[in-house]
Amino acid sequence: MRATLSLMLIFLILGLFLWITLSGALFFIGMLFWLALLVITVGYSDTLILYLLGAREMRSSDEKEFFEAAAQEAYKLSLPLPHLYFYNGTLERAFVLQNRETISLVLNKSLIEKCSSYEMKAICFELLLQVKRGMASKRTKTMFLLGLLTWIIHSVSGFILSLIPIKDFRKATDWLISFLLHPFLDLMFKLILGKRYFKKLEKFLADFPMEKDLLDRVGLKLRKPKFYYSLPSRKLLELSSINKSKHFQNILALEFLPHEWDYLFVSKEIKRAE
Repeated sequence: MRATLSLMLIFLILGLFLWITLSGALFFIGMLFWLALLVITVGYSDTLILYLLGAREMRSSDEKEFFEAAAQEAYKLSLPLPHLYFYNGTLERAFVLQNRETISLVLNKSLIEKCSSYEMKAICFELLLQVKRGMASKRTKTMFLLGLLTWIIHSVSGFILSLIPIKDFRKATDWLISFLLHPFLDLMFKLILGKRYFKKLEKFLADFPMEKDLLDRVGLKLRKPKFYYSLPSRKLLELSSINKSKHFQNILALEFLPHEWDYLFVSKEIKRAE
């Protein structure tokens, strides 16, 4: 609900801004842009996220274990067969996207290569459970909103900085934007969804002890030293990303958003301390 209200509020503010600031032909062009953005939001929000991640759809002959796991878990939960994608990123992440009746599972390529067939089933079940419980569409809207915001900021800043001839100044400004952007995106995600989303998912998973146990095994395999996900390590990754493409920075921004695995794979002692 909060994700939908956030999108409605943003479109309202953007529409009022165009109405107040533009007139004549510019207002017409601005409204065409507003309508195009509205169409993308309603009908192609998942497609934009796939584009930002650089995701590629997989064929059944590419990763048979992934396809078999997705088909079995979708059948178990009485859901339609999802579209399967992979992307090349920095963190081992898996995402589920839902736009009306279309369901997409997106996994990091290294994650697909690392997991066994049983672990792949656990990942697919956890992702599809969000669809079954009516949670995935909220997550998709939130990722769309923050992903679009990231793309706009990177595109506009990249264009403006390209006009500045001093290379060191461009890099310093680019790093400053990245340094401020990620905490803002993290705050927006928490305001729209919050930790309550992950707690609710954990509660739903508790009804399926076998699948939850397999997912915990995935967490043990993927768990890395705590400093890998610490704030200094993330800032170092952000700093190194300024030497790479804007596309890579968009992927990193989506990966750095709060993820259920950051919550589910934390020990119970740490959760109680929090």
